[in-house]
Amino acid sequence: AAAEPTPLATTLSDSKQSFTAKYEAARLYIDSLAKPVGSLGTLEDWGARMAALQQTTTPKADSAACLIFAADHGVAKDTSEGGRKCSAYPQIVSRKVLEALDHGIAGASVLSKCNNVELRVIDVGIADGPVSYEWSGNTVRLATSRIQGGTMNFCTGNALTEEQVKMCIDVGREETTKLMDEMGGANVIMFGEVGIGNTTTAAALIAALTGVDVATVCGSGASVTRDGINEEIVARKIDIVKEALDFHSNASSLNDNPMQALGAVGGAEICSMVGGMLEASKHDVAILVDGFIVTTAAMIACMIDPTVSRLLLFSTKSTEKGQVIAITTITEIATANSIPVQTKPALDMGLRMGEASGCITSVPLLRSACATISSLATLNDVMCLEMGK
Repeated sequence: AAAEPTPLATTLSDSKQSFTAKYEAARLYIDSLAKPVGSLGTLEDWGARMAALQQTTTPKADSAACLIFAADHGVAKDTSEGGRKCSAYPQIVSRKVLEALDHGIAGASVLSKCNNVELRVIDVGIADGPVSYEWSGNTVRLATSRIQGGTMNFCTGNALTEEQVKMCIDVGREETTKLMDEMGGANVIMFGEVGIGNTTTAAALIAALTGVDVATVCGSGASVTRDGINEEIVARKIDIVKEALDFHSNASSLNDNPMQALGAVGGAEICSMVGGMLEASKHDVAILVDGFIVTTAAMIACMIDPTVSRLLLFSTKSTEKGQVIAITTITEIATANSIPVQTKPALDMGLRMGEASGCITSVPLLRSACATISSLATLNDVMCLEMGK
């Protein structure tokens, strides 16, 4: 006769039970395992979250997908081209990173290969380069709809029109579904970004949406120094974000208004990541969240649909101080909706490359979390062992 389902299996498979009830049941089961209670820290939260999402006592993270969206920003253009040159790097670097990704030699390419992660990169608005180059369509491909040349300078106008915001969100949804279909299903998905200037855009979005002081969200971004500190760039970013919010003189109306904020000071790749996260939520697929910019997209996705917060696994602590504000906002949204609050980012390694590098690097940790809840014996099982048999 088939074994009776365990109480945890019964709860997880019960469609009438909420995500929170399933998560709490999984946490109680993990408490009963052969280890001190809570001693596996973040692995316990991740294991319980995966079990609740997959509705099984043996969750898996073997089918891992990574979707990177890439786009350029008007505010990053040189001042001679109507931009504000907000980054230490010229805008052409965005395109060069995508070329390296297309050739399989970029950071995300190497990390995804060694961690068995399926990688796709979508150009939703990279500016044209001096030489015509067509993406292979294998790793890197053009979005079906994209922002030609990137966004506008948000210091002198809206970065995106309302129609463009919706279009980029839809692209994110479509590409997420497409990648999962190509893989025959995914049990964890990661989102990443490429776009010179997008730390400035993320800082502007957080400041606009939360009302925090601009100086608390601006960091060095892509730095040319080994320690990642560039006070001159930070000061310039603060001035640029203040200028942008002053221009959008009704900036107070952007508070808690994610769609309007995305249009005013957003980025095409950030909109697409938001769309991807909303789509992942429809499929109950966990999201390993990368650093500052991806956390900003996650915050916006949670503002649009608070239930997205149940999916989030914070993989890496960013060197950008604004990430803390985004995580705090997500935590507040989760708490207000009775959704279990996420643990703090798993890695604190000074990672700041972008390209989903932090979350790809965290995949083995997630697989360890799944193995723990799936295979670790209970304390009772261990105490009942008879030595020598």
